[in-house]
Parts: sequence; structure tokens; C-alpha cells
Amino acid sequence: MEGRAQRNTAPDTRYSGKNSKESTKTGKLVTVERQRDAAQYLADMILEMRNLAKSAQLHTVMVPLEYAYYEAFSVANKVEVAEAEIEHIRELSKASEDYNEIPESY
Repeated sequence: MEGRAQRNTAPDTRYSGKNSKESTKTGKLVTVERQRDAAQYLADMILEMRNLAKSAQLHTVMVPLEYAYYEAFSVANKVEVAEAEIEHIRELSKASEDYNEIPESY
């Protein structure tokens, strides 16, 4: 990988305590970025195993790995929706419901 910084893809395995945002043992914050990095690493590894199972025609092994891949991928690529956007969508939904309540004879 010439010209690109090498990224450490191995997840941090330190104890994170009961609270997912703060470790009670180390006092270090477990950030969303670290969680996403770990999920991406898992997705990559699971995809490799899924491809190996597929090439060996082990379909009963391949299918659960594919589900696991999509779960890890969705965590790694999670999109946070702003609260203001959620409220706007609720308002649009309410307006749509109000529109549908107009009598047909109108």
C-alpha cells in the first residue's frame, strides 16, 4: 500500500466494563469509532470465511456467515439520524395522515 497510511484493523480487546461508553477497569472511553472499526474488522473476516464456504459449496455454513456479515457491516456503516430530521419526518407523517382524512366528497 504505497502512499497510504497503514491502519490497524485489529480491534482493541481491553475490558470495557458494563457501560459501553466508559471502561470501569482502565478509565478509557470506548468510542463509537472503535466499535465501528471492530465491526468492520469482523465484517471483513466473516466475508473471507463466507467466500471460502461458498467456494467449497458448504451452503449450510455459508448462509449463517452471510447473515453475520450483514449484521457486522450494518454496525460498521451505521448512519446516525439527527433528532431534528426525525422530528421533520414525524411532521411529514402527520401531514400525510391529515391529508388522507379529507372526505372524498370535498
